[in-house]
Amino acid sequence: MAGAEVTLQNPTTGAARSAKSNALGDFVFGSVTPGSYVLSITASGFKRLERTNVSVSASETLALGNLALQVGQVNESVTVSDVIAQVQTASAERAGTITSKQVDSVLIRGRNVMSLLQLLPGVVDNGDNESIARDWNINVNGNRRNTSSVSLDGMALNAIGNNNNATVSVSQDAVAEVRILLSNYQAEFGRMSGANIQLVTKSGTKQFHGLGSYFKRHEHFNANNFFNNLLGQRKPRYRFNTWNYNVGGPAFIPGVFNKNRDKLFFFFSQEYWPLKVNRPLAQLTVPTALERCGDYTLSNDLNNRQIVVRDPNNNRNPFPGNVIPANRVDSNGQALLNVFPQPNFFDRTISAGRYNYVFVGENETPQRTETLKLDYNINANNILTGNYTRYSDVQTGYNGIASSGGTNWEQMRKTFDNQGRAYLIRYQRIFSPTLVNEFNWGFVGRPANDVTYDGEVKRNLRSTVGFRTPQLNPASNPLNVIPNATFGGVSQPANLMIEGRFPLRTTHDSMTATNTVTKTLRAHTIKAGFYWDRIWRNADNAVVFNGEYNFGTNANNPLDTGYAYANAALGVFNSYTEASARPFAYFRLSNVEWFAQDNWKVTRRFTLDYGIRWAVVSPLYEDFNNVSGFVPERWQASRAPQLIEGVRVNNVRMGRNPVTGATVPATFIGALAPGNGDPANGMVVTKSDANVPRAFLKNRGPQWGPRFGFAWDVFGNQRTAVRGGFGMFYNR
Repeated sequence: MAGAEVTLQNPTTGAARSAKSNALGDFVFGSVTPGSYVLSITASGFKRLERTNVSVSASETLALGNLALQVGQVNESVTVSDVIAQVQTASAERAGTITSKQVDSVLIRGRNVMSLLQLLPGVVDNGDNESIARDWNINVNGNRRNTSSVSLDGMALNAIGNNNNATVSVSQDAVAEVRILLSNYQAEFGRMSGANIQLVTKSGTKQFHGLGSYFKRHEHFNANNFFNNLLGQRKPRYRFNTWNYNVGGPAFIPGVFNKNRDKLFFFFSQEYWPLKVNRPLAQLTVPTALERCGDYTLSNDLNNRQIVVRDPNNNRNPFPGNVIPANRVDSNGQALLNVFPQPNFFDRTISAGRYNYVFVGENETPQRTETLKLDYNINANNILTGNYTRYSDVQTGYNGIASSGGTNWEQMRKTFDNQGRAYLIRYQRIFSPTLVNEFNWGFVGRPANDVTYDGEVKRNLRSTVGFRTPQLNPASNPLNVIPNATFGGVSQPANLMIEGRFPLRTTHDSMTATNTVTKTLRAHTIKAGFYWDRIWRNADNAVVFNGEYNFGTNANNPLDTGYAYANAALGVFNSYTEASARPFAYFRLSNVEWFAQDNWKVTRRFTLDYGIRWAVVSPLYEDFNNVSGFVPERWQASRAPQLIEGVRVNNVRMGRNPVTGATVPATFIGALAPGNGDPANGMVVTKSDANVPRAFLKNRGPQWGPRFGFAWDVFGNQRTAVRGGFGMFYNR
């Protein structure tokens, strides 16, 4: 029937939109906010038809089938509250929805809403989060995990560098639904080549609603495992407490503003995990008090035989009494050994000599997320929405925290403070029942920094421990912390390790903007729009800014004593590594995409989706061009440096400089021969060469991605559908 008045109303807020059926009796509401609606149809001479519980998901084209009006008076009505399940017949994409009821009712251990996606076919969740987290490990339809685009109320959340991580996390109780476009979706959606995952947060309603809950996980609720029972060990500590609450409703001033409670609504949710997590039991070998002084009379190997320490100045014969003379003990190496704690475990019947120090560390890792959403129905034609989401991840401990590096004991306790904040504004302008414009703007910021403690830093300073060997580039180590050190050859050795970005300071900010225009023309629903983002990531590069000594045993080292701790006590090392500078990188990138598409209802039973999306994926670059790379065309054979070659002199293996003929110890075989060639042959720094693209990649320009799909309602009853299509998709 042509000219029927159709109204779509959200009963929880009172917001309504109107349209008229066209000459074919069809109607379309474009860009409908996800939610549950009441649809009413009126026409002169017919009873009013009302259909309740019309559930619209994000990015869904929903066909309601044939709506039949009955002859009668308009003041009479027919209400349809339930209908049989209908298959998707109005669009071609393969998609799935985690409904509000599923989000609220399905329990997941870590309360990470992304884990709910495994309810859908084609989705494999490889993650195992114990608590809320901003990362995921999901493969969709066999695609790599970093090809899925994740958005929150239309705002992109993917972080660069690790595209399986988001900049913020959101509470499960704040999510109304999760919509995932699995494949063959329309040109409107892009940015990544895999699945398009859309998180939609809850909104306030005309009535106040709230929730408070507490979840507890404790080892008392768990069964002990087989091996713990076998060894008579108690159940390991396992304690997780989750506090969360939310409240939503109208924001009004009685008699002054929003008197009918149908204009401004709010929803606020907070979830808090006050976590303390035990680290796995550590079993390490640290130098004994005697070994730190050069005395190895009581040092035994795994076979309980004395470790023989050899004198490199005496043809590598054993030191008399297996003791390094006091006047030959290197004060700097001894200072590093003294950083370690003293042994605390001496029962070799249990340790078999593999370790002499045990400890169990504990990290404090509280996490919190909160979301505030505001919906303002300015009038029937203008709707404004704002979302503020914050995610706090604070990790304090000795090791196992995000910025702890490779330390394997409680060398330095510090805090990794990671704060993510997201801001979103969405403005929808309904010019007419057939013309709608929607604009989204979002900003996400995620600063992450190390918080250090004076006492912890002080006991890791060179001046504190008495390590006085100078650095090659002391400006890279303004705090003057001790170098890293490894002790290969010792059973389960402790190490000295300060993370290469200490003290970490990094930011990850991104801004996105999208605009989509929807126009309905008879049987066509035409959409066009653009997507733009800009990402800034500033970060320290992880380098050995403080220097690193390798004291491990090495048969090719003529100064080797045969035991790593003795090497350190004597001042002998295999190698020393130190970065020539400590760069701070300012990474930048942008994506620009635009599209046009049409959803054409060719007949009542056959629909075509077709369109095209263009993408300009600009290569990532460093803002000050402080990057280098190897360009094969710049390499010159005449500038190639030569290497120390192996020779035999008096039947002794030696190294020889091919330029000067001078012989050197065999340890140097394969190293660069000094004084010849250019070690940086073929290397280019973009800052000093304008002919090289600053990203070392050329911008490919606009890439076009056609999309085509069809949906066929085989029998016209929305019970059987055939859908198919193809498309081209691009990924950074």
